[in-house]
Amino acid sequence: MELTPGLPDAAMPFVGDSGRSAPRARARSCETIPTFYINRDRDVDRRQSVEAYLSAADLDAERVTAVEGENVPESLRGYFFSGDRVHSTLKPGEIGCYASHLSAMQLVVERNHAYALILEDDAAVPHDIAEILADVLARVPRGWDIVHLCMDSNRAIKVVTPLNGGRRLVRYSRVPETTTGYLVSLAGARKFLTPSKRYWPIDTDFRRPWAFGLDIYGVTPCFIVPIGVESSIHLIGNHSRQRRGLPKPSLHCWTGNPLHTPLAAIFNVRKLGPAAWTICAAHNATRRLVKMLGLHAFAQRIGAVDFGRRIAESLAVR
Repeated sequence: MELTPGLPDAAMPFVGDSGRSAPRARARSCETIPTFYINRDRDVDRRQSVEAYLSAADLDAERVTAVEGENVPESLRGYFFSGDRVHSTLKPGEIGCYASHLSAMQLVVERNHAYALILEDDAAVPHDIAEILADVLARVPRGWDIVHLCMDSNRAIKVVTPLNGGRRLVRYSRVPETTTGYLVSLAGARKFLTPSKRYWPIDTDFRRPWAFGLDIYGVTPCFIVPIGVESSIHLIGNHSRQRRGLPKPSLHCWTGNPLHTPLAAIFNVRKLGPAAWTICAAHNATRRLVKMLGLHAFAQRIGAVDFGRRIAESLAVR
């Protein structure tokens, strides 16, 4: 069964597990987490919306002015430009979105924050996010770089440890899309800021942790969700999540898909462990085959699609 988060009413702040607003005094248990949200100057409505959610959660946050398309700050131009020309086929919206997240990570490094929460301006956060984040930070293994908070994976996962409220800290066999909300550590921000040419959208690069040496975890069910309409940061320049950049085939991937590479398999074997990787790979292969043959309804009835997921989730914590 694929986990799909429900969207909160855009006019109502998202509530915690109890169905009630978390008491303000309890929310303050995590008020020291540095929080940044990315927003364009012109998007006043979106700024007011995300600030309303943050205020309801008693979470202080700093606005990061989003980069407008190819108007990339000088300190970030080397990631996207060779001289005056964009060195990839990334569209202006993809460049602006990517550069905006790099700007937020620069603040994490410049201020030497041990970790920070980074949000896009379409993020809806729960009233009790402070308690949830405190629980995550207390349980995530040392050495983590990123904790993905904003989408549930439709691929097999390995549960690392249970969390409060029925959530689980997990490792992915394929990191989900979207960058609506995530935790990043100081080490993770430094790794992701390592100077290198960027050829793919940021949500694709987040799905390539082996390329940056990132140790990525996630929380499921997710608790940060987009408010209905896609972030305007993604919409600048007709943004698309299609995988573009390098020609296909290339030295980096044999199909033109940057997620199809031997490095991905090696990375997953190392992070999941051989047994969990084998089971996750079998589940994912079954899922692809069922989809290709149009047998999803039948497979759901016999439980074939979810069998690998259930086994992977039941594996012992490493």
